[in-house]
Amino acid sequence: MQKNADAFRSIGEVAKIIGVAPHVLRYWETQFSLLRPMKRPDGRRYYRPDDVRLAAGLCELLREEGLTIRGAKKLLARDRGESVRQRGAAKLVEAAAPAADHASTADEDLPMTAPRARRRRRPQSEGAALPLFAEPDDNGTIWLARLAALATRLRDQDRLTDPAAEQAIRLQNAVLRLYPA
Repeated sequence: MQKNADAFRSIGEVAKIIGVAPHVLRYWETQFSLLRPMKRPDGRRYYRPDDVRLAAGLCELLREEGLTIRGAKKLLARDRGESVRQRGAAKLVEAAAPAADHASTADEDLPMTAPRARRRRRPQSEGAALPLFAEPDDNGTIWLARLAALATRLRDQDRLTDPAAEQAIRLQNAVLRLYPA
């Protein structure tokens, strides 16, 4: 059964229509004062058709065009959100056209979702981490002596500042306390 276009919609219905999660709509309510759905005494939200158009317009601005929240607020302040509502209405018409074609072939309405942003993959490094020492150490205690020797060399260098030399001494003493030679 299809709702009338002027019917109030729940937050879940609006989220499916415009392609965002319900928590995003709740966040947008805190950021945009013009987006104020009607709330029942039990806290359930019902979006008027104007609210749905505004939410769809905000989705278009923030998700597709990449506008910041501050930029969207400035755009809303210009004409009390009328241009954003018009964008939202256009987005809803575009989303309804393919949905109408699907509705004739499917029994159930499929939610319209926005395309997900691609995540950048980090390049796989050859080694998991840079080694502290050039060659690997099979014995678990040799690295400790080498670390203490490195701390001593760092402490003895002239170019180290006093705080760095003190830190090297503290490091060496801590290592020697934990692992006596």
